[in-house]
Amino acid sequence: MLRAARPENRCCIIGNGASRLQYQLDKIPYTTFGCNQLYQDFQPTYLLAQDRNVLQQMNTDNYQGEVWVPHQRYRQHLGAYQRMRCIQGRANEVWLTGEWCIIFAAQLGYDRMDVIGFDGGPDSMYRDRTDTNQSREHCQVNAERYGKTFARLQQMYPNIQIKTDQNFLQAYK
Repeated sequence: MLRAARPENRCCIIGNGASRLQYQLDKIPYTTFGCNQLYQDFQPTYLLAQDRNVLQQMNTDNYQGEVWVPHQRYRQHLGAYQRMRCIQGRANEVWLTGEWCIIFAAQLGYDRMDVIGFDGGPDSMYRDRTDTNQSREHCQVNAERYGKTFARLQQMYPNIQIKTDQNFLQAYK
């Protein structure tokens, strides 16, 4: 298992909801884990992605950093992006990229996780609404998803503490 070299056990998981604009990401004083196209505005310590289109966009953008991809997706997307690294996980587990950030952080030994930019709903910093994401209900994470999966993640990793900001799933409130 990988182990992070760090003076603290705290990290920040950064999503792509519009609320993250209120944060100065470069001022976060500890390790950061970011999702998908975050690289366009900020280089987190660890960038995770699992969608082939996102990985191909990284190639188009000539992104030079490493991107961590869950084991299942890694095998499916070999060649989509040249600097992919593999995250180990159970083959039958289906997690969203932000949830994979939590899993990967826990695997690295982090146990205090601040979660920001997880507004919920169809809006993201990097995609426009399309015919598949016109509403909160269609092709989007439902409001109950994170509560359930955070509980499952805490069962898998009993020592982790997940702290969300005031904007967590704001689109559903």
